Amino acid sequence: MPNATTHAKARDIADVTPMIALDTIDLAENVRDRDEAKEEALSKSIALVGLLEPLTVRAADEPGRWVLVAGYTRYHACVLAGIEQVPYTVRDQATEHVDRAVENIARTQLNAYEEARALAAALDSGLTEDGAATALCWPKQRVTARLRLLELPEAAQRMVGAGTIALSAIDDLLAVSAVSPTLLDAVVFHIGENPSNGRQITGNLGWLIGQVVRRGDVGDLFVAYLNSINAHEIEQLRLGKKTTELYARAETLHKQLEHYAYGPPTIRFTTEDIDQARAAGVLIEPSEGAAIICDRGLYRELVKQAIKRTTAGLEDRAQQRAADKIEARAAAKDDPLAGARRERGGALRDATVQGHGANLDLGAALINGLATVDPTDMNVARFFVYALLGPEPISGYGNHGERVQQLAAIGVRLVVDELRTDATKIRKDGTRGALKVDYGDHRNPERAITWLWKWIEGATTADELYGRALVVIAAEQHATRLVIPSSQRHPAMRWSSRKDRAQKALKGLAGPHLPKSLAAVEHAVAKAHREYDQAEAEIRTAATAAMATQGDDHVAQVDAADLDGEE
Repeated sequence: MPNATTHAKARDIADVTPMIALDTIDLAENVRDRDEAKEEALSKSIALVGLLEPLTVRAADEPGRWVLVAGYTRYHACVLAGIEQVPYTVRDQATEHVDRAVENIARTQLNAYEEARALAAALDSGLTEDGAATALCWPKQRVTARLRLLELPEAAQRMVGAGTIALSAIDDLLAVSAVSPTLLDAVVFHIGENPSNGRQITGNLGWLIGQVVRRGDVGDLFVAYLNSINAHEIEQLRLGKKTTELYARAETLHKQLEHYAYGPPTIRFTTEDIDQARAAGVLIEPSEGAAIICDRGLYRELVKQAIKRTTAGLEDRAQQRAADKIEARAAAKDDPLAGARRERGGALRDATVQGHGANLDLGAALINGLATVDPTDMNVARFFVYALLGPEPISGYGNHGERVQQLAAIGVRLVVDELRTDATKIRKDGTRGALKVDYGDHRNPERAITWLWKWIEGATTADELYGRALVVIAAEQHATRLVIPSSQRHPAMRWSSRKDRAQKALKGLAGPHLPKSLAAVEHAVAKAHREYDQAEAEIRTAATAAMATQGDDHVAQVDAADLDGEE
């Protein structure tokens, strides 16, 4: 309630402050949206005690009229209160935008979009960025960041102001705009229809662009991931007769080298390919996931390069395989068991080379096929319910954090591309040696654990969270251990539960998404061991038979000597 002091202050202001008619004041554009609730509340106060703080105006071009510089909320409150005469102060037109910006920011908590508009108005009046920073008591970086927001489309600016898009996503959106403004418009439109996806820009931009492309919102714009390409995509590109024949040769070599391979070889891009796209200014590089190229012509050339490179690599492997077989056969003549052992070693080495790519295929298949599941699926419900309940009461033990560490070290660490480093050595003649991959320290897999938690926490819905948890669990269950030293290999985690329902449910969920390349590795390993066991058994049988023959000859000689003695 207003008191006597308040009324006295209002009378004092009316006595010493000049007054003008409210209807002589014109409104310029205001950077802030109106707050009608606040205006109504203030109007009630003004009706009781009058306007305590004058409006700030400047002279209009028309004599006898004024333009409001600061005090928009107070102005509308006075209109609601039916006030005809209001106190005022006059500002120079040259400082109008600065006054308005300072008051807007100081009096009301503006969002980033409103702040950016206020700053733009101040700069349009001739103020420099440094001057605006000084007037608003802001660091220069904040002024620069707000102005960068204005480089985005209007719809994106408003989403940042509303909090649908985070301030930290501005640079990512500008990076998309630099490559393809059309794609940026499609992304912004998609977020407008799916506001919850706005948070994916900073952590999962590649996935978000994939959603936009799948919806068909990009029109004729070309968009492709620059990690690998399959046979169907290659056929659609129509790369010409020469490249088509080269790809067919790669497929033939792939089948010769990988007896259990299903379909043609996967064509993967290298850092050199990415560098070319980056130099051409057509590459979008999300913080997570594969880079994205937006130029069909360059993409076709990069695919041709990748096919040529893949075919050459397969040719080298085929020649090495033939040389190894010749060497193995020559060595086997002297030492049958050693020859069999070398054959097994060669088969395991080939399986290990397959294993690196198979693990990537496994990771991609799990992420793409199992990351989002149907929450009504009984397998999902059974797995999580029974895994959480645990087995029937029996004696056991467990260590805090041990489960996450194993999921990271034996699963995530092996199937996620960014967690491994190509450590292949270069020979003196400049050629690459045998493929060697460094997966980091298994005893302290901090990077893998960080990735795991970031992946889990990046889920935005319950079904996606279930799916992402299943990805890391299935990766640990099925990733081939061949790619790491035997001292680091541990059996897959056992998800014990009543009647073993959790383990069965996990098998049913992950099974359909396991890549063919992983099965090929497993078959190759089994075959190598089987052939070695057979060779060892045959050699031992032959040795036993030889010893038995020598023993029979010795007995025959003894018997003949005995007969001579009797005679």
